[in-house]
Amino acid sequence: MKKNWYILLFSLISLTLSSCFNETIPRKAKTKSSSSYLKSSIERNKELAEQEEMLIEKAIKNNADSMLRSQNGFYYRLFKKSENNAPTPKFGDKVTFEYNVLALNGDTIYSTQELSPITKSLEQEYGVFTGMREALKLMQKGDSMVAYFPSYTAYGYYGDENKIGTNIPFKSHIKLIDVNDSNNKIEFQIPNN
Repeated sequence: MKKNWYILLFSLISLTLSSCFNETIPRKAKTKSSSSYLKSSIERNKELAEQEEMLIEKAIKNNADSMLRSQNGFYYRLFKKSENNAPTPKFGDKVTFEYNVLALNGDTIYSTQELSPITKSLEQEYGVFTGMREALKLMQKGDSMVAYFPSYTAYGYYGDENKIGTNIPFKSHIKLIDVNDSNNKIEFQIPNN
C-alpha cells in the first residue's frame, strides 16, 4: 500500500513538473511579402504627383516666370506688403490668416468668407494642411500669396470629405493678418502692499 502511495505521489509530482516545462509555442504568423504592393503604391504615387505637377504647370504657364517652387512641392508667388522687420511665423507661433480654395481652372471651391479668418498655432496638425503651414512660414505679417498646392501637400487621398475630392490639386489666395510670437510671454508682477 505504501508502495502504491509512493508511486501515485511520484506520478503527480512528475506530471506537475512536466506540465510546467511544457510551454506552448505559439505558431508563427504566415508572412506575406508586401514589397510588391509597396513598390506599386510608390509608382502610383509618383505618377499621380507627375500628373498634378503637369496640371499646375499648365495652370501657371502664363505666370510661370513669377512663380517659385517651395521645398515642399507647391508653387507660389509672394506679394510683399510688410515692412522688413515684420514678424515671420515659426513653429509654435499663433497666426491669423485668411484664404480661399479655387480649382485650377479658377472655379471657387471655398470662398474666403466661408473659411476665414482662422487663428491657429503652426504646430497644430488639425485644421490646417501641411502646404498651408509651410506657405505661412514663408510670409511676414501683412503679406499675401497665391499658391498652387498639389494634393500631397493639401488634402491628399481623403480630400476634406466635403467639397474637395480625392487627390485634387488647387489654388489658394492667402493673406497673413497677424503673428503672435510664442516667445513674447507676458510677465505678471505682484504689487507690493
